Amino acid sequence: MFSLRYFIFLVISTTLICNSSSSVSATQNTSLSLLATLAIKADLVEIDQHYAYVAADNVLQIIDLSDRRNPSVIGSINTPGRIWSLHVDAPYIYVAGGLEGLHIINFTNAAYPVLVGTHTTPGQALAVSTSGTVAMVINLMTGLELVDITDKGNPILLFTQETPGYQWGIKGTGPYVYIVDQPSGLHLFDVSNPNAPVTVDFYQTDEPANDIIFGAGNRAYLTYARSRTIDILDVSDPSNLRRVGRYETPARFQNIAISGFNLMVPVSDEGLAVIDVSDSAQPTLRLSFNTSGTIQDVAVDNNLVAIADKENLILLRLE
Repeated sequence: MFSLRYFIFLVISTTLICNSSSSVSATQNTSLSLLATLAIKADLVEIDQHYAYVAADNVLQIIDLSDRRNPSVIGSINTPGRIWSLHVDAPYIYVAGGLEGLHIINFTNAAYPVLVGTHTTPGQALAVSTSGTVAMVINLMTGLELVDITDKGNPILLFTQETPGYQWGIKGTGPYVYIVDQPSGLHLFDVSNPNAPVTVDFYQTDEPANDIIFGAGNRAYLTYARSRTIDILDVSDPSNLRRVGRYETPARFQNIAISGFNLMVPVSDEGLAVIDVSDSAQPTLRLSFNTSGTIQDVAVDNNLVAIADKENLILLRLE
């Protein structure tokens, strides 16, 4: 159901742009403008200032963004199995490939991306992050795997760290890695020594969490798809994680992204919601962008927003 705040927002919002498939509305100075729509299969997306990296099933496509109003597919590669998540650390893309494990793709030549290495995991590899020469992979069998990727063509398992349940999300920041475990909660490890990670903290959740991202001001955003809520955590002291805010979305969502204090939340068939989280205690709906399909994923780099909408890649400018 829609919250009263969301209903009021829809009634008083001012239409900024309108076309046959999408519209944008705003309540504050921040605005969104449509740059382009590219008709390709799109379930997952990551972006930087040069490329968008779009995955659907086992196909990864690299999109040239040199002309953001006319993006084009510059290269593509098929992976051995379905792509569950992407992590880009140029010129490499790290792919969590389910039962096929971790794949490392070199896109030094973006027109001809090449699979250069694979690390087989005992369970389904669902997400990956990196820190220097270490890849951090979670799988549903053994938990966290720390993998030496110094030699991209020969990744080597360094250590396995179990958590109590099933691992769904992972993010690395500095020497720390955060693991979203269902149903227990959020586990934090110091992986300065990848051969012997150290437990730093544990944040118990009231329900199964799905993923975590990091934003400005020592804030992290922990998502709960089932209840459509997002916990805002203060992570300034990694040994004392604490909740400082919460936001409930009007509908279920997939992955989220953040630029500064603008939190991008795909809310099922309702499109994209942009939440102002500058005040953690009072997050506020700022913008909405309705798409013709169901948003699967969203990514942001500075003022560039990319939406994976099943049948399209949609590029927006955030101003």
